Amino acid sequence: MGRLFGTFGVRGIANEMITPEFALKMGMAFGTMLRREGRKSPLVVIGRDTRVSGEMLKNALISGLLGVGCNVVDVGIAPTPAIQWATDHFNADGGAVITASHNPPEYNGIKLLEPNGMGLKKEREAVVEDVFFNGDFEGARWDEIGEVREEDVIKPYIEAIKARVDVEAIKNRRPFVVVDTSNGAGSLTLPYLLRELGCKVVSVNAHPDGHFPARNPEPNEENLREFKEIVKALGADFGVAQDGDADRAVFIDENGRFIQGDKTFALVADAVLRENGGGLLVTTIATSNLLNDIAKRNNAEVMRTKVGDLIVARALLEQDGTIGGEENGGVIFPDFVLGRDGAMTTAKIVEIFAKSGKRFSELIDELPRYYQFKTKRKVNGDRKATVAKVAELAKAKGYSVDTTDGTKVLFPDGWVLVRASGTEPIIRIFSEAKEEGNARRYLELGLKLLMEGEAAG
Repeated sequence: MGRLFGTFGVRGIANEMITPEFALKMGMAFGTMLRREGRKSPLVVIGRDTRVSGEMLKNALISGLLGVGCNVVDVGIAPTPAIQWATDHFNADGGAVITASHNPPEYNGIKLLEPNGMGLKKEREAVVEDVFFNGDFEGARWDEIGEVREEDVIKPYIEAIKARVDVEAIKNRRPFVVVDTSNGAGSLTLPYLLRELGCKVVSVNAHPDGHFPARNPEPNEENLREFKEIVKALGADFGVAQDGDADRAVFIDENGRFIQGDKTFALVADAVLRENGGGLLVTTIATSNLLNDIAKRNNAEVMRTKVGDLIVARALLEQDGTIGGEENGGVIFPDFVLGRDGAMTTAKIVEIFAKSGKRFSELIDELPRYYQFKTKRKVNGDRKATVAKVAELAKAKGYSVDTTDGTKVLFPDGWVLVRASGTEPIIRIFSEAKEEGNARRYLELGLKLLMEGEAAG
């Protein structure tokens, strides 16, 4: 990681780390890089999620960009994928998203974008960091100061999604969908998109509110306990929940069952690969082998990367991939947005459901079955060094090991992954197998190797 940027952007506590001064300098540094690349008056698209600190940081970032001679398109509050789509749509030289995604309300951050809407390349992030820390800004003359214009991106973004699915098929079945947008940016898009697609929609937590009063914006099973009951009680066909910036979509079936993200990713990937007659599926080392089964049935190839949606997006772009995603409910449609897109994912799931004539639970249960277990362990000291020691121990014991990202011990019917968190002082252990007993044993093996690695370190 760089001095500022993590796997995708920079993030921290608002008005402690992520201050107006910080955003001002970030805007000046980004704009300076664009100017030095030969653009006389670069155009930058800016938007934000619903966080309380968002307007403050957006205005500071815009001021920094204007001050170095950039022009700005302000799209206001919008999902991260809509802002990525708008960056490409408006033929901008770059983009910026003010968001902390699924983090609690006190956090905020800045994601910088390439002209095609993808997250900024690492080598360009390094240039921005150098300018930021050196204070070597390209200040504009008084008559070169940039201008701001406001544009609506919500309506054209929704129309662009509608053009990619079979609206008639959806209207004919009229699915009943319950939506929980966590008071985030998706509140302005997902309920409206689904209604325009012909769904019957009930929305909860769909008024924009940066305090996130209803629940933590991370759409995991624990945070969606009440939502699961609502979906079941209302007799909906299924429910969909989003995080704060709406780049993910997590689903609940008609029985109130939480559906793991790699299963809905598999549904989408199966449809997209079939429509394309095969292709390349890109996913991470932590995603289920279910995706290998889906690729095989569609005569497609699988590429595994390190964990991170930006890493998956880059691989999709570089390898001309067909569909990509992660196990957390994030799916990437590279010919639409080079990043995770919760609304596009939901629209595709609705289409699949409508055309199938089946219940949502049936679609899920028809997928090849894998058992998964996850845990984590707090670790002091160098987490990555500990994981590297785990790899050494596993190899010494004769196991087959993949070190693409962490230590993944491979078995004929499954695997266990020991991987250091990039943001917390913990190490995560994921296991998977075709049989539940084996998945449990693989998890225990991962924990045992981790403890041996800690002792050896």
